[in-house]
Amino acid sequence: VAVGPDDMIYIAGVLYDDVNGMLYALTRLNEAGSVDTSFGKQGFFYDFFYGSASSSFYAEQIAFVNGRVLLTGTLFYRVGGVSARDKAAVRFLPNGTIDEEFGEKGKIIIPVPKTTADLHAVSAYNEKCLEIEKSRCVSSDSLNKLAPYARETSPITDDRIILLHESGTFASIDAWIICLTPSGELDLSFNESGFVRVRHDIFNFLQLSSLIVDDAGNYISAGHVKTGYFNPPEAVVLVKHSKDGKLDKSFQRDGFLVMEDEDPLYYREVANIVKQPNNRILCTGSRHSRHDTAVSGFLMSLEADGSNNIQFNGGKPVLMNINSSSTYLYTADFLPDGSFLTTGLLERYRKESHYAISRFFYNGVHDKDYNNGVGWLDYKEAVNIGLYSSAIKDNKAFFAVEFKEETVVIRAVAKGLMP
Repeated sequence: VAVGPDDMIYIAGVLYDDVNGMLYALTRLNEAGSVDTSFGKQGFFYDFFYGSASSSFYAEQIAFVNGRVLLTGTLFYRVGGVSARDKAAVRFLPNGTIDEEFGEKGKIIIPVPKTTADLHAVSAYNEKCLEIEKSRCVSSDSLNKLAPYARETSPITDDRIILLHESGTFASIDAWIICLTPSGELDLSFNESGFVRVRHDIFNFLQLSSLIVDDAGNYISAGHVKTGYFNPPEAVVLVKHSKDGKLDKSFQRDGFLVMEDEDPLYYREVANIVKQPNNRILCTGSRHSRHDTAVSGFLMSLEADGSNNIQFNGGKPVLMNINSSSTYLYTADFLPDGSFLTTGLLERYRKESHYAISRFFYNGVHDKDYNNGVGWLDYKEAVNIGLYSSAIKDNKAFFAVEFKEETVVIRAVAKGLMP
């Protein structure tokens, strides 16, 4: 869910049934929550992304550039009998029709080079990724356990489209940073190819979930590293590239910053990094126990060179739990005075999770006077089961919510007011 410069609410997702399989979809609502019937087909656009029902496109980001709506995500399809998983994008005109001036008749599929010659191993891994994606789109009778899922987010500007991707097998995973021109072609000024592979010398598994552009135009991306496919993350990782795609080896240790938790019985996960007004880097995410189900919200501020920002909680991470619930913070929105709002998910009684918003001062101190002394806004009715997304604009919050009516999961959009 996203709010456009036209103050309309855009929702991207999938439609599916037993006959048609997966159709990707984009919908537009007005601020009051009514479907804008002038958009697409009576308010909706939906179609197969590639060929037929053999393909499935999962949106990860909605962006607005030069009066167009750009939808980016991951495409699953089959080529030569094996499962492929590539980055893809489609651009829409303001009326909800595809902008055929972008890419190839409005769409682009960006296949990255394979990191292994074993196509069967690659295909098996892609099939598992597709299985996980599909499982989030169907109902479940099991009690919800907080299992945060960070969509890949990256900047999309007037002169470049930056995308994050990954490829690999159950034995290793590499991350990719892909750079496109505004018209949807690979930008060959970026690493002379339009993409760069990101891998670590020690860890076989590296996955990136968020990227920002600093004041000098460099790219800083964040994610995690781990030692095995089924293992929890070992550490948060940040990596820095120059605008031309070259690894900036002056950043921390050979271009990488690896941050393990101070206590070996815990690990951290970063959902997003956000550029602070003074070119610092704010990390949002969660801290997990390795021996039980405890989860705390996690905030960490870094200087541009990757060192700890000592003006933010004395250079240490901020950990928080709202209402004694498991808390997962996934994004931050800065306000003009330097304070910021965090949006997160809370899990109560291990039956459901729902959204909450908190406010912090620039130095990482929790503003406990927010919301008339409560310290946070707890949207108990904005329940979430598997997929989450939110947008904040003009003191209004919009949430993608999921709730059950008997055995059927209902998807909806909720609007929350803020002080």
